Parts: sequence; structure tokens; C-alpha cells
Amino acid sequence: MTPLRIGQSVVTSGRTIGEGDINLFAGLVGDFTPIHVDETFARNSPHGTRIAHGPHTMATAIGMATLTSLLGERVIAMVNPNWDFAGAVKAGDTVRSRVTVEELRPTSKPGRSLATYGLEVLNQRGERIQSGRMKVVVRSDDAAEAGQ
Repeated sequence: MTPLRIGQSVVTSGRTIGEGDINLFAGLVGDFTPIHVDETFARNSPHGTRIAHGPHTMATAIGMATLTSLLGERVIAMVNPNWDFAGAVKAGDTVRSRVTVEELRPTSKPGRSLATYGLEVLNQRGERIQSGRMKVVVRSDDAAEAGQ
């Protein structure tokens, strides 16, 4: 496992959000707000069509980030996400995450560190549609290399 360093950054591969994803998320969380599930209603919105739930996009971005060497198997627990929603994701949009290690410090428990990651969610045009920071308890590099 590559050791974490402040300033390290990676851009994930893309994930295209489809209508099925939006419907599945609506059913999973019970949020059937018309802007997400009613195309006739959504056509008259500023977006002109249905959009994905903001937390759906956030969860997708974090999920893609966990597939990188910056998170992955080293994650123990998320402590604090802080998220901003700046744009919408429509069915057919492709999102990717830019993940950067912003802070890293050992915790009081041996083998653990507290990492602060900055995330930007970008659409297929490179526009930032969401951004945030999340604090995550991770196995420290010594513990990760020892298989703990």
C-alpha cells in the first residue's frame, strides 16, 4: 500500500448515472420528490429534466474514492463529512472524483491516523458539481504494512 502524503491527489474513473440509478436511490431512501422521479414535473424545473439526488451523487463520489489507493482497505471509519452541492446531475451525466489528502495526523490509538480528504465531484465537462471534505480514521501506514 502506498504511504499517504499530504497533497497527494488522484482522479477516479468515471461513473455514468442512469435513470435506473436515480429510481433505485429514490426507492432505497424513500425520497420521491418530483424533481427526481417525475419527468413531466421536472421538465418545468430550471434543470429541464429529472436530476439525481444530491446525496446519491455524494455517495457515488465517495464510493469511487474508496477504490483508490488513498482510501480503500486502509479505511476504519468516516468521522465527519462536510459537503457542498453546487450543481445537478442529470441521467446520462458521468461523474468522477478528485480526491486529495489535505491533513494527516496520528490518533491516540496505535496504528491509526485521522486523514482529512478534500473531494471534488466533476461532471463529463469538468465542471465541479459538488465538493467537500471528510475526516476518516485510517490505518496508519505502519499498521497497514503489518497487515493490521
